Amino acid sequence: MIGVLICFLGILILQLATPFWWWIMVVPFVFAIFRAQSGWDGFRTGMLSAGALWLLASLYYWLTGSGIIVSRVADMMGVGSPVVVFLATTLIAILAAGFSGTTGYFLRGAFKK
Repeated sequence: MIGVLICFLGILILQLATPFWWWIMVVPFVFAIFRAQSGWDGFRTGMLSAGALWLLASLYYWLTGSGIIVSRVADMMGVGSPVVVFLATTLIAILAAGFSGTTGYFLRGAFKK
């Protein structure tokens, strides 16, 4: 659970400080290289930290005035509901960060002999 908190805070700080979204893959990757105990541990750490961050960020932006943009994106995609857009962005973050964490763990194993 400490790993999830470390990754969550690392991603949050880096996304606030820079204009790049791909920190959701870099932070779990680096964390898993040094700290993950298994491939599942790397996946779970990335999945929970990036998924929670992007879901909370989506809800924050929606509640603080960006609701009209989310509604327009939902209409443009043809889904009709902003909830589907929230779930889609969260799922993308979960998969990207989870597989990145797993890759970090297995990369460490590839160089360890």
